Amino acid sequence: MKVSFLKKAAAVAALTLSAALVNVPSASAVTCYGDYCSAQDPQASGCSADAKTIATAYIYGSGGTSWVNLRWSPTCKTNWAQSNVITSNIKAVQTGGYTQGYSNNNGANSWSKMIYSPTLCVKASISGAWGVTQTAC
Repeated sequence: MKVSFLKKAAAVAALTLSAALVNVPSASAVTCYGDYCSAQDPQASGCSADAKTIATAYIYGSGGTSWVNLRWSPTCKTNWAQSNVITSNIKAVQTGGYTQGYSNNNGANSWSKMIYSPTLCVKASISGAWGVTQTAC
C-alpha cells in the first residue's frame, strides 16, 4: 500500500513539473554569433536580450540626464553603443579604428550596430552640439 501511494505521489510530482515546464516562456532566439554579428542590429538579432551596460559616459551640459552606454552581449560576444539621445551620430569604435555606426532607435533610445570584440577595447561614442562624448575602455 505504501509503495502504491509513493508511485502515485511521484507520478503527480512528475506531471506537475511537466506542466510547469510547458508554461516557461522561451528565450528569444539569437540569429548570429561572433563575427557574424558585426554590423548587425542588436535588437533584431536577439543579442540585446542578455546585454549588460559595461561603461557609461554622461553628455556634457546635460546635468547627468543624457548618456551614452557601451553594451555587451555575453552570448554574441559583441559590443554596441546605446544612448537616450535620439540621434544618428552614435557609434561603437574598436581599438584600431574599426567602427560601426547608427543602427536604429525606438523613440526613447538610439543604438549603433554591433562589433564582435571579445578581447579588444570598444568605446561608445556620441556627438552633437556639445561635442563628442565617449566611454572609457
